[in-house]
Amino acid sequence: MGHRFMYQNLIDEETAIAATSVEKGFVGAGVPRVTSAGGSMIFSGAYAGDDPEVYSVEIDAPGDVGSARFKWRKTSTPAGGWEASNIPTSLTDIALDSGVKVRFAGGADSPAFALGDHWQATANRFYSPKRLYDLDPATKMRSASPPEDPWSLALDFGAEKSPDVFIAHLHNFSPGTSLRIQANRSADWRAPALDERLAWRNGTLIHYLATVPRSYRHWRLVMEGAAADQDAYLEVSEIYLGGYFEPADHFWFGNVVGEESFEEAGRTENMAEHPVLLNRGRTVTLPYERISDEQRGEFLTMYRAVKNVETLRANPLFVHMDVDDPASIILAHFTGGFLPRQTGPDDFSFELVLKERLA
Repeated sequence: MGHRFMYQNLIDEETAIAATSVEKGFVGAGVPRVTSAGGSMIFSGAYAGDDPEVYSVEIDAPGDVGSARFKWRKTSTPAGGWEASNIPTSLTDIALDSGVKVRFAGGADSPAFALGDHWQATANRFYSPKRLYDLDPATKMRSASPPEDPWSLALDFGAEKSPDVFIAHLHNFSPGTSLRIQANRSADWRAPALDERLAWRNGTLIHYLATVPRSYRHWRLVMEGAAADQDAYLEVSEIYLGGYFEPADHFWFGNVVGEESFEEAGRTENMAEHPVLLNRGRTVTLPYERISDEQRGEFLTMYRAVKNVETLRANPLFVHMDVDDPASIILAHFTGGFLPRQTGPDDFSFELVLKERLA
C-alpha cells in the first residue's frame, strides 16, 4: 500500500485550454457614470472571456445617434489607454469583444450625447476553464447545455510535458460515459499517440498514466456516449495533470483518518442551545518514523511549494492515501508546520496533519 502527494499541476495560466463548449457568461446592465444629455446606452451579449471585466464606454465626440462617437476600454486595458476610439454610435448592436455588445438610444433633447458621457457594465463568466486549476472546489467549469457528444477538453502546453497522473475532482460525469485521456505531438486527434481509458468513479476520478514514453505538447480529455441520466451540462471543479511525490517509506501505524464537523452556535426561540451544522470534512494525521535526510528534504520541498510565500497562498494538494484504493483520495490543506525531529544520524520523525478542502 503506497501513498502519493499531487501538488505540481502542469495546467496553469500559460496553458491554452479549449473545450468543445463552455457555458457563456453574462453582461450586466449599463450604469451611467456621467450623463449630461438625454441619450442612453445599452450593454448586451453573452460574455465569453475568462476573467471578470468592467467595460467602460465614453462619448468622445458629441451629437445624436449616428453622429456622436465613442471610445471604450475594460479593466485589463493598460492604464490611460483605450481599446478603440472614434467609433460611430448606432441604434443597432456594435461588438466590442468577447461577446460584449453596445447600442445607443437618443433622448428628448438634441444633441443626445455630450462629450464625456460615460457608462460602465460588469461582464463575468462563473464557469470559465480557468476555474479548472484554481484549487477552489467551490468554483467549476461547465459545458453548454445540453453538452455535445462527444465533448472534449484540450490542453496545449506550448512545449512537451510528461505528466504521471490525471485527476478530475468533483465532476458530474455520468457512469455511462466513455472517458479517455489522450495526448499527441500535434492537435490532430485522428490517431493520438497516447490513448488510455479512464475508469469512472463518482466524485473524484484518478488515473495513473501507463504509456511510456509520454512526453507530449497536446493533451485532452474526451467524453462520449453519455447515458440518458447525464445532467443538462458537464461540470468539473478541478483538473490535475502532473506529477506525484511518493515517499520511499510509508507512514506508520497510529495514523488517524477521521471526520470533523463545522458547527455554528444557535438557539431556539426559547433560548435552548441549537447548534447548526455547516459542513463536515475529513481530517488526516500521518506519522512518519525513520525518514532519511534525503526524504525529509523532499517533504520540505513539497511543504514549501504549497505554502507559497511568493503568491501568499496556502494551497491545498491531492493526497492519495492508498494507491490501490481510488476512493482514498482527498484534496486537503496542511495544517500547522513541518517539524521533523532528528532521532538518529540519518533518521527523522514527524507527522503531517491535513484537513479536507471543502466546497
